[in-house]
Amino acid sequence: MKTRPFSYVLKIFSILFLFAAFSFSCSGDNSKEPDPNTSLAKLKITPKQCKEPWLHSEGNTLENKVQNYLKTLNIKLKGFENITPKDVVMCEACEICSGPTITIKVDKTHVDRLIKEGFSLVPN
Repeated sequence: MKTRPFSYVLKIFSILFLFAAFSFSCSGDNSKEPDPNTSLAKLKITPKQCKEPWLHSEGNTLENKVQNYLKTLNIKLKGFENITPKDVVMCEACEICSGPTITIKVDKTHVDRLIKEGFSLVPN
């Protein structure tokens, strides 16, 4: 059977059309994975010195102490930053001076509990 040039064009067009249709249908799910940061809350605290809630927690660094303090509350620390200004002088002899200012990131479900502990929510 002899094929005419038009049937070649039709076959090629059909193959290209099927290929394009297949590639669009297999492009996968374009929905984005949920951003883990959207389930986190950022909180801040500047306690009075010698009144820090983590004062008696174990740890060699401030971050370790805060992390261990949060563990006692069944809260997992997801982010930590010490934002105490460098030029602040602290007196370890009195409870009037401010302690370190820190921000933490934790799961949003713990916000109410940490507000009761003296933290405040940092707006995004």
